[in-house]
Amino acid sequence: MKTIIYISIITFCLQACKDNKVSLKAADQTVTTDTARINGVLLELTDHNGIGKLKITPDTYKLSGNIKIKSPCYFLRHNGKVSSYAYPQFNIQNTLIILGNTKKDSLNKNYGTEIQGILFKNDSIKIAGTLKNYSPIYAETGVDEKDYWGFASGTYKN
Repeated sequence: MKTIIYISIITFCLQACKDNKVSLKAADQTVTTDTARINGVLLELTDHNGIGKLKITPDTYKLSGNIKIKSPCYFLRHNGKVSSYAYPQFNIQNTLIILGNTKKDSLNKNYGTEIQGILFKNDSIKIAGTLKNYSPIYAETGVDEKDYWGFASGTYKN
């Protein structure tokens, strides 16, 4: 009788462990939050279990750096188009900014308090420094051009 009880307990425990592994895999997911096409390159922002990632297709550019702002992330836009500025004096063809630590307001618009730069150089894309604000920034209205200059010049390093 004791043997049957021990076998039942072991079987129950093994089944419980098996179910936990399945539920962990189901929770492991990647969601695309935003996309943009710059210089023929598709930039894709993803949220992988709360961690922001940038994917580029095709991989003709060398990607360096990591997204350090809180996910989900979005590209800053103006009039529906992703905002981008060139700074030849810093050898930067395109400067984009992504918005993180986002929430939705009562009108379902994305806003956040953290931004990070993305810099296109000759054959590379660098994920640059971060800047944390106290006031909300809306993804559709963006920020002033001085912030793009701050990322391109290296002023915003942390």
